[in-house]
Amino acid sequence: MGEVWIEEAEKLGTGRIGGAMDSPSAPGRVVWHTTESGHGNTSFKNVGDYLIRIGAEPHILYDPTTDRLAQYGPLNQSARALRNDGLTRTNRTGRVCIQIEVLAKASRPFTGYWKPGPNFKALMRAVRSWGVADAWPAGSCAPGASRNRSTWATKGGHFGHCHVPGNDHWDPGNIDRAVILKAAGGGGTAPQGGTSSSPVSGSSVARYKVTIGGLEYGYGARGAHVTAVGKALVAKGHGDHYEVGPGPTWSDADTRNYSAYQRSVGFSGADADGVPGETTLRRLLGKVPSKPTAKPAAKPAAKPTVDLSNLVAAARRDPGLRQGGTTHPADVRIVEAALKAEGLLSATYAADGSFGSLTKTAYAAWQRRCGYSGSGADGIPGRASLEKLGAKRGFKVKA
Repeated sequence: MGEVWIEEAEKLGTGRIGGAMDSPSAPGRVVWHTTESGHGNTSFKNVGDYLIRIGAEPHILYDPTTDRLAQYGPLNQSARALRNDGLTRTNRTGRVCIQIEVLAKASRPFTGYWKPGPNFKALMRAVRSWGVADAWPAGSCAPGASRNRSTWATKGGHFGHCHVPGNDHWDPGNIDRAVILKAAGGGGTAPQGGTSSSPVSGSSVARYKVTIGGLEYGYGARGAHVTAVGKALVAKGHGDHYEVGPGPTWSDADTRNYSAYQRSVGFSGADADGVPGETTLRRLLGKVPSKPTAKPAAKPAAKPTVDLSNLVAAARRDPGLRQGGTTHPADVRIVEAALKAEGLLSATYAADGSFGSLTKTAYAAWQRRCGYSGSGADGIPGRASLEKLGAKRGFKVKA
């Protein structure tokens, strides 16, 4: 399976833009569009929002002048950028049908001025991970391009919107098709119609990932488990393709070395493409590593609650009571602790549970700190001042 979400891409929308492909046994393909707009961050946001608003989201939005990349939905499902061709749902044709909207105009081909960078390479890495061939089976994207139904249905590779049956748009314009493939860098996929699981041979290297035991393996996978596989391959005598030794990111060198290991234990063809399966992984490592189970986050301790009416009663009665005659001590102790934390009440009296004269004086000082004066700072708690103290010192107020 190829990359479903491109790690380097921003996420736009809800992530739900389509569904399963109608012809998953057909070769994978990419369709290039242009937004017929300007470029830059303002256009990126405006066009990005507009496509969501009209329900015409592609998989990808790309700015050729800034190398900015965003993704609307998973690459293994359909998008919404194409019209149907009668009963043929063109958005759902092929193993994948990756729709790319480029912030550009067809009348001015973006390959003449673009600045491809690492995000474009990441995009093409993901495209190739699905076995999409480095080919343009329908030919030129110049005006008058062919919309051949047979080519669309049976050939894999790169198409323009102008090549898709049932559609009438002529984007992306007369782009330089070779420049797009060249800018993607080396490591192209299998010949047209091939799959991402083709064996390692020549310059063709499998570039897809699998998940085993909750951990990813294959091109682009990252983690200590990837390093562990590399070290195990070296220990088995299959490290010839490493230049600096195993690392935490799965590269083509890991794929080639793993392919050699697969062949050494009797696998061949697509079963020795260099991407691990559970059988060979267990044989290489002696076990199948599992992703550690995350411990559930500890629930925060419940905040204590102070009853305002109890507190007011204590503040009015306790100053006149003799020692030992306190009222509502549990509520009072919470407030005393908060006043102590504010530096307004001595520790000697901060836990006696009595809203005596010192506690009352301390609370009056808190009221003045809150901006009250005169009768508003008489030391008898009010709801507003008590809620402020509770918000700061971790308790709730019950009316």
